[in-house]
Amino acid sequence: MKRIALLVAATVIGLPLLIILIGGIYQLASATLDRSTYPMAGDLVEIDGIRLHLHCAGEEHRGPTIILLTGMGSLSSAWTPVMNDLATTHHVCTYDRDGTGWSEDSGMPRDAVLASARLHQLAAKTGMRAPYVLAGHSYGGVVAQIFADTYPAETAGVVLVDSAHKDMGQRFPPQAQEEFANLLASFGMVETLHYTGLPRAFGLMAPSVDGLEGRALAASMSRLNTVQHMRGSAAEADGWETSAARARQITSLGKMPLHVIVASDWPDFMLPSWLEMQGELAALSANGRFEIVEGANHSQIAMDRRYAPRVSAAIRRVAAQAGGSN
Repeated sequence: MKRIALLVAATVIGLPLLIILIGGIYQLASATLDRSTYPMAGDLVEIDGIRLHLHCAGEEHRGPTIILLTGMGSLSSAWTPVMNDLATTHHVCTYDRDGTGWSEDSGMPRDAVLASARLHQLAAKTGMRAPYVLAGHSYGGVVAQIFADTYPAETAGVVLVDSAHKDMGQRFPPQAQEEFANLLASFGMVETLHYTGLPRAFGLMAPSVDGLEGRALAASMSRLNTVQHMRGSAAEADGWETSAARARQITSLGKMPLHVIVASDWPDFMLPSWLEMQGELAALSANGRFEIVEGANHSQIAMDRRYAPRVSAAIRRVAAQAGGSN
């Protein structure tokens, strides 16, 4: 009986450990293969002692540089449909923040204030043509707002694409407030889970790039499934309150061209408060505009070929208002 009990105990303990070990080997091997299969597009530029990934397209002399800013947990390649469209008429760049996508991880605390400062350095060091048109999706919208408020002379206009709002954690309905808090906490948990290879094996990160297709989807998934990317995303989530506090200091962007474009596919109990907050963002400028994209969800609005042209059109409109049309 003792032998049977020991065998059962060994099986109960050993089998999960074996599964974790196999998953870890699978994760390591797959990540290694992905690095050669989906090489980084663009360059690495050293800022503050780390190398940030920057990818630009289009001719540099075509008006002000358009800079695309990703959401929390997202990465530069998620902008592929919008970037490919805009590159036919403008100089457009996207990049990965500290520890996300193809950028190196500083290991330091981070927030949207630091992200704004580093973007300022990155744009200056690489000779982007100022003033810039900034387009920020989700958390990238907070970075864009802070940049525009901090460096108004270098900001020609802003497009906020289903942007995060400084007070969303307090103004969503109670159920959604809890879900938002859980979302911020989940980045750290998913980072740990990535060591087992389970998110990669079961495609758990796919909703983050809902709407992407082909190689853009595969390349994005290759980075979303890395421990490093999720570690960088978790660090941004940890700094959310610092980011929101700085955004609360922004009361006006003057007459800066501003276009707020919003996804309609939010749960019914969340949509009224979301639209109210998005309207407040549009009111930050006397030259603000508000637009709803029917049918699009939070990810699809910037990544799905059905809706990305609406985002491109909004960016072109702001660039034209700023005197950057062709």
